[in-house]
Amino acid sequence: MTLISRLKLDLARLAAVGLLGLAPLAAHAQSFSADVMYSAGLARPGAPSAPAARTPREPSKLYVSKDRLRLEMNGITGTVLLVNGGEGTAFAVFPSRKAYQPLVGPPSEYFWVENAADACSSWQKVMTQRITCEKAGAEEVAGRQTVKYVGKNAAGAPIAAVWIDSALKFSIKWQNVDAGAELRDIKLAQQAEELFSVPSEYSLLTPLKSKTKGFGQKSH
Repeated sequence: MTLISRLKLDLARLAAVGLLGLAPLAAHAQSFSADVMYSAGLARPGAPSAPAARTPREPSKLYVSKDRLRLEMNGITGTVLLVNGGEGTAFAVFPSRKAYQPLVGPPSEYFWVENAADACSSWQKVMTQRITCEKAGAEEVAGRQTVKYVGKNAAGAPIAAVWIDSALKFSIKWQNVDAGAELRDIKLAQQAEELFSVPSEYSLLTPLKSKTKGFGQKSH
């Protein structure tokens, strides 16, 4: 599957995700920026070994400011995702077309939590696919203290995992059966306000509609 095809499927998936549980957690969030480094996903239960999933060669860039985030997906498409938890809005922005498209929800991989040591309910709220969440314990990710959580399907097979940063109260690593990503070079700092707004000269496109679901689906 090409990168463009993956992006189209990702945007369709986002259109089906609800903005649940973001606003109440905004007061606990810190402002930071980070590089998003992509990797292969979890091994499918019972599946033979396979080559690593194709992922963008260039890292994406993530900016977080309290209840808002900006995800710049670099490479061929250059699409930008904007989420405002306080307003309950999410947009896909296309700088090359000077256009934007409203989404029903944010990427389920990036979310805030109330308590890093008890984050199952926060994760389950941003998921459209029902999962059983299990706390796997403390782990160090790129020099930062995190708590790992594993999501299982109805058959009890692991289909996703997230690592919640104990200080940021934010997911800094995730994996599903097809792909994964990790935040690197995290820098705590106030972020420019204009990063989180759609430029006034951009035109509105028709909202995406899809029945696809989120984290753990083949479309990711």
